[in-house]
Amino acid sequence: MNPLTDFAALPADAHKGEWLNWSKMADFENQSPPVIVTGEGVYAIESNGNRLLDGVSGLFTTQIGYSHGAEIGKAAAAQLETLSFYPNWAATHPSALALTDRILGLAPDRMARVLLTSGGSESVESALKLVRQHFLAQGQGLKRKIIARRGAYHGCTMGALSLTGIPLSRVPFEPLDPNVRHVVNTHQRSCLYCHDKGGCTLTCADAIEQAILAEGPDTVAAVVVEPIQNGGGLPPADGYGAKVREICDRYGVLLWCDEVITGFGRVGGWFASDRLGFNADICTFAKGITSGYAPGGGVIFTEAVGAPLINAEAMYAHGFTFGGHPLTCAVALTNLDIMERLGVIENVLANEDYYAAAMADVAASSELVVEARGKGFYHSLELTDNALTAPVAGATRKHGVIVRPDVRVKPMIVTAMPLISERSHIDELADALKAALVDVKG
Repeated sequence: MNPLTDFAALPADAHKGEWLNWSKMADFENQSPPVIVTGEGVYAIESNGNRLLDGVSGLFTTQIGYSHGAEIGKAAAAQLETLSFYPNWAATHPSALALTDRILGLAPDRMARVLLTSGGSESVESALKLVRQHFLAQGQGLKRKIIARRGAYHGCTMGALSLTGIPLSRVPFEPLDPNVRHVVNTHQRSCLYCHDKGGCTLTCADAIEQAILAEGPDTVAAVVVEPIQNGGGLPPADGYGAKVREICDRYGVLLWCDEVITGFGRVGGWFASDRLGFNADICTFAKGITSGYAPGGGVIFTEAVGAPLINAEAMYAHGFTFGGHPLTCAVALTNLDIMERLGVIENVLANEDYYAAAMADVAASSELVVEARGKGFYHSLELTDNALTAPVAGATRKHGVIVRPDVRVKPMIVTAMPLISERSHIDELADALKAALVDVKG
């Protein structure tokens, strides 16, 4: 049976065999979860025919939308016919070399090396071990602590989860790596230091320096930040990135930007860390590198990060079977071709203010919303109560738009439109959110 053409022939309870990611499985004991069967442009289409504007880009992933399967599939087929698989353990292949060169051409100028993985959590685990080995190779074995931020999300494997600053994610799996310290994030409105100052004083950056000093600079290896924090949808104030860079330089600490969500165009640059002034030593990425047409990710880093391992003739003692898979590399290269051809970076820059204004208008329309915030094509609404998020997201879906409810840090409705979205799609998103807020308020 071909599930693409014979979906209706599947047993009615077929969904019970599949254990879903980040889901309360009890919700689907007596009913099927939504079944997405196809997509077109910025729309996902369910098995019942519902056509839904994907307001969160398939979890911050489908930068180019859903209509390029034929072109990408042709490139994938050509790759499989030539080389279906070979691991990149002390070997490589032409598509991996081409993708490495392409990524470095888009990355911040100081980046020199690329490690390819098959997803975001893998990328974070890989960077974590690279940081550790960077200092071990220099005889600085005590430098193993990482400064992360409260409310940050860095993945769900055990190392990545240790960096994550969200109790809801961490608690079921504790104890985690004891070498991680969490400091305040960039949520200015609830900041202990500047919520009443009329603007950010960058004391949140000073907190990173205080943590380094408290632990001892000779024990701190890296500071890891999401350029725009996922949990709570928190963009930094102007100058934050440059100040964190200055602090890291002062104490010989690596600056690592986790760009699994923000990389490849999401905020109007190929890498948000570049646009926001972080000047990172390491960037982790995934999602947008393939627009979800295949699993993919990686780590980019400066020559200075990798040099100690080379000079010590040390092995990078880490890797994944499918990192740099030929199929993924071929898909990623074609996705980047399409992104450049469609001018997605230019589209985000041309429409980010319109998107921000539309979300601000939604916030102003309802007393259920505290504020709207975001940057590029990544905007969220903070609601007044956690209990509102699921009903608002559900009502928005009934009005034809997918958004993400998130209560991990603040009660949020998260949006992240595909990077091909036009102003009419932003209007459609805003109209659905306004209608949903009216429905929920009653």
